[in-house]
Amino acid sequence: MIIKALSRFAMALAAAALLVPVAKADSLFVGSQAGYCCFNVDLLQVDSTHMQVTVSLTGGAQYFVNSGGGNHPGFAFNLAGDPAVSVTSINAPWTLSSFSPNPVNSNGPSLGTFDYYITNPGNGANAHNPGPLVFTLFNASGINYSDFVANSAGYYFAADIMNADGKTGMSGISNPPTSTSPVPEPSSLALLGTGIIGAAGFVRRKLLHS
Repeated sequence: MIIKALSRFAMALAAAALLVPVAKADSLFVGSQAGYCCFNVDLLQVDSTHMQVTVSLTGGAQYFVNSGGGNHPGFAFNLAGDPAVSVTSINAPWTLSSFSPNPVNSNGPSLGTFDYYITNPGNGANAHNPGPLVFTLFNASGINYSDFVANSAGYYFAADIMNADGKTGMSGISNPPTSTSPVPEPSSLALLGTGIIGAAGFVRRKLLHS
């Protein structure tokens, strides 16, 4: 009887686990450049044709800027094959017109040429903003994490930023992405816990009547 009860408990637990939806995993690029330092890029797959991009300043970087003096793309990135993409949403103070699908070479320092870039609003450090920068890319032919690639100089992304000392310049990310493991959503964890408790009660009742 005990073996049968435990077997039914295991089946109930497995059934509860099947009810738990798994959240989509992000792909995270972590900046580690010296100097003006760092920013992170988090990619979230919205659906097969949309990718949400979140750019956050870290490690002493305080503002996105447009420092001028050559090509200083506010935020630049690469996609394999240079497909035709558009931006369907972007947060203020950036605007949809800030996005350019044309190649740009970064100067000061040179981080190579990037396929696409977003211009920071305003000129000079006085037009700085702390971010984050959040926008959604659309590609009718489909887009996924592996489409984001490094350029010939080895950089996936670049950003024009200011540090706490007021120094401005380009920073880049040459680190490959890390994917976070899919995890159950909080509400799903509660559901799983309820299933386990219910299954445990079932086994207890069986043991008491055996």
